[in-house]
Amino acid sequence: MLSFRKAQLKDARLYFNWANDPIVREQSYNSDLISFENHYHWFENKINDNSYIMLVFTNQKNLFIGQIRIEKKTNNEAIIGISIDSNHRGNGYSKEMLKKSSNYFLSQNPNFVINAYIKEINLSSKHAFEKAGFNLNNIVIHENFKSFHYTKKNQ
Repeated sequence: MLSFRKAQLKDARLYFNWANDPIVREQSYNSDLISFENHYHWFENKINDNSYIMLVFTNQKNLFIGQIRIEKKTNNEAIIGISIDSNHRGNGYSKEMLKKSSNYFLSQNPNFVINAYIKEINLSSKHAFEKAGFNLNNIVIHENFKSFHYTKKNQ
C-alpha cells in the first residue's frame, strides 16, 4: 500500500535524481541531462504553481517509490507524468500511483480530462496506464515521437 504527499522544496534533490536516471531520460520527450541549478529553479517554481500538482509516493516502509506530476494546461485539460525510483521498478507500483494520483486530482477538478502521452516504445508505461483506468484514444505524434495518447476523466 502506497501513500503520497505533496512535494516540498526539500524534495528537490530526490526529484533531480529521479529526473536524471538514464531510463527516465530515455523515455522522456527531452532526453538531455538536467543541471541541478536549472532543475532547482524549475522545481521551486512548480511546487508554488497552482496549475501543478506534484506528489511524492512512499511505501509502507516509508521508502521513496516515485513521483507523479499533473499539470493543468487549460480550463479542462491536464497532462500527467510519472517516474519510479530505479530500486522499485517492476513491482506494480505504477498502477497504484497512477490510480491514486488521478483519482485525487479528479476529485478536486471534476471537469478535467487527464492526458498521458507515452512513447510507442515504452510498453511498460502503456500497460501501467491501462491497468490504472486510462483509455487509449489514439496514436499521435507528440513532440516529434510516435506516442500513445491516453485519457482519464470522471465517469
